[in-house]
Amino acid sequence: MESKFNVRRITNLLRYELVLSKQPLLIGILGVAAFILAISAMASSVEPRGLVRADTMKTIYILMMSFGAAIITSFSFHRISTKGGAMNYLSLPASREEKFLVIFLSTSFIYPLVVTLIFLKVQAIAKLGWMMTGGEFQLYNPLIINDYETLKYVTLAYFSMHAYYFLGSILFKKYSFLKSTVAFFVLTFVIWLVGVIVFFLVVGTIEAQNFSFQFNDEIILEKLGFIGQSVIVLIFLGLWALSFLKFKKKEV
Repeated sequence: MESKFNVRRITNLLRYELVLSKQPLLIGILGVAAFILAISAMASSVEPRGLVRADTMKTIYILMMSFGAAIITSFSFHRISTKGGAMNYLSLPASREEKFLVIFLSTSFIYPLVVTLIFLKVQAIAKLGWMMTGGEFQLYNPLIINDYETLKYVTLAYFSMHAYYFLGSILFKKYSFLKSTVAFFVLTFVIWLVGVIVFFLVVGTIEAQNFSFQFNDEIILEKLGFIGQSVIVLIFLGLWALSFLKFKKKEV
């Protein structure tokens, strides 16, 4: 029985994606570079003039890894959004599992890696230019994170965002990013509303029964934090699994 995963087929799929994305990728690199340089120029035009702070670079990087990643992820399944595109892509000599893996890796890992490398390279070039004009350009290195808690929360936030827009990409054939974003705000409002109602119902019940509690706030918050993080992990794993099932059942 032939394996559903073959390194050679996966490599060929990655090359296929790279060839098809060559022009958009080049435009994207130039766009990222132009964006960084434009924001840097505006930041150095205010007092103190000629200075680009590391915090400015940090903000730019966060935007690229959040807003930019959401847009890119929402195009994950654009090749199968039309009947002709689905026929061409799904008929490639590779299993559905291999195609899904390549799409998943391209947006969840390859995109942040490529963006980070471009970001560091453009910063180095910009610093050289600012030094030549007598200015100061402070570098921000996103690869240096000494705080484990910060790294953990950033990772959870990125994967949660990716899983949501990844599923939205296969659910919505057109305007995936816009529709997914609108759906996100609607879902957030509904969840908030339900949470508020449940909270007041629980508080009202406790007050009516004259319950009294004695507990350690720090321990309770720590347990709630762990439960919340576990729920988030289960949610984005579930969204990825649902995306795979939807892709698996996609008709040619």
